[in-house]
Amino acid sequence: MSGPVLPKVLLTITALLMPAASLLIPVDTDPSGADKAIVPPGVFFAIWGVVIIGSWAIALLGWTRSGAQTVDVVAWPVVIAQAGFSVWLLFAHLRATHPAVQAIGTVLTFGVMLASLLVALARLRDAQGPYRWLIAGATGLFAGWSSAAIWLNVVTVLPGALGDSSVIQAVAVAGAAVTALSVIRALRPALTYAGAVIWALIGIVISAARFGAWPPFAVALIGIAIVGVVAVRTSFLGSTRSARQ
Repeated sequence: MSGPVLPKVLLTITALLMPAASLLIPVDTDPSGADKAIVPPGVFFAIWGVVIIGSWAIALLGWTRSGAQTVDVVAWPVVIAQAGFSVWLLFAHLRATHPAVQAIGTVLTFGVMLASLLVALARLRDAQGPYRWLIAGATGLFAGWSSAAIWLNVVTVLPGALGDSSVIQAVAVAGAAVTALSVIRALRPALTYAGAVIWALIGIVISAARFGAWPPFAVALIGIAIVGVVAVRTSFLGSTRSARQ
């Protein structure tokens, strides 16, 4: 093991706190309301379980000699993102009692989480180590889901008339897709990033169809196709350049 100990300790604590917070903090997940037309069905949120397992893996690798070097590169941004997950749950818990605080708090927290994860992805571009693929994959999954979730979060906290608008919902879905495309082109993250975004978009397609919200339905379908093609093409070009070097 090498590198500073504090970030490793905080990585471990915040990683363990994520499932604990999920169990201890009750959050209102009532699916009623037309604004939920772009919120994926509940089963899609099981991806958080995979994200948490990935966070555990990164924390564990930080304590090993072979993984510490790569973990040290992303430790602080990932600590912020993991802590942000628990803070987001605290704000989400305020939905029934303090809706304005909940709305502002959840969106700002997700913004900080996403920004931190993008910093981690940028640092991973030049990182080395035998477990880089695992760390990049776990971080990419977290960042990909967050790239879509922040847009959904914005819509679900808007006042009724705005949140119910299929046009606003379609704009949010487009925002998620454009965010993903920008990240893929700029940072070339692991394919898990695109996979998480596409997973969210598939969930939106299902919910939008159930609610008859056809504008976000169409935008999500287009987003799935474009994000998938760009991600595979970018990954292929990156692999080709690496092989030539």
